[in-house]
Amino acid sequence: MTDLAAALERFTAYYQPIVDLNTGAVAGLETLGRIVTSDGSVQSIGPIIEQIESDPVLLERLGWRLLEAIKRDIAPLLARYADFWVSVNVPPAILGSEKILDMMRTLDMFNDVERIVCEITERQALSPEGRAALELARNKRIRLAVDDFGTGQSGLSQLLGLNIDVLKIDRSQVLPLLKDQTADRLVRGVIALAALIRARVVAEGVETAAQAFFLLAAGVDYGQGWFWSPALPAAELPRVIENGFPNWRRDMLALLERRIGENQQRV
Repeated sequence: MTDLAAALERFTAYYQPIVDLNTGAVAGLETLGRIVTSDGSVQSIGPIIEQIESDPVLLERLGWRLLEAIKRDIAPLLARYADFWVSVNVPPAILGSEKILDMMRTLDMFNDVERIVCEITERQALSPEGRAALELARNKRIRLAVDDFGTGQSGLSQLLGLNIDVLKIDRSQVLPLLKDQTADRLVRGVIALAALIRARVVAEGVETAAQAFFLLAAGVDYGQGWFWSPALPAAELPRVIENGFPNWRRDMLALLERRIGENQQRV
């Protein structure tokens, strides 16, 4: 525990833009935990997250760190942009208690409760603890997202019982697009399901223009991934949000047209 506690003392947050596929505007950000190592490099918190989640004390400490980062880095952006939101992964143990609200009140963030989207994974959402947490959070006006969607064994009847705002299509379902018909059909099925439960769709792990075009045409609302931007430190956010990515479709179409023209000339 000592090593994990020390790691949390070196915690920082990075933020990945969530892009409106229709306009190219940055509609929101996903908060991603990072650890600053002794040599100054920044690494994902992913390798130690399961250990942290198994310890209630460390888990609550991580929750504080995440919300403190959002308060410091993102609250000014929420004030500046009316429809802007930030998402953060919150395990059911915290989401299903008063702790998350206590943290927000203590940090004077309660007025922004509807601008903070709390994510839990598909596996967590379908557990008894997860379902109870979602119901309690919904009653507290907290907006909810199911992360890593498509990686579990969920059935339609199970998901229809969830009262959520956002479905996040997992990167593993996005990568095979245009190469695997099953992946294409699965994504279209998620979009249809989201329409049934009145949830918006975010596709994660978008890496190519072809994937982005497919998702846009299929009816996905938002995308995030290296195609637009990696996760960024807070200092870089104002520039990216202000500029957005309004020309991503135009630029990609122009590139494709140039390549087609070059190929025709070779023929």
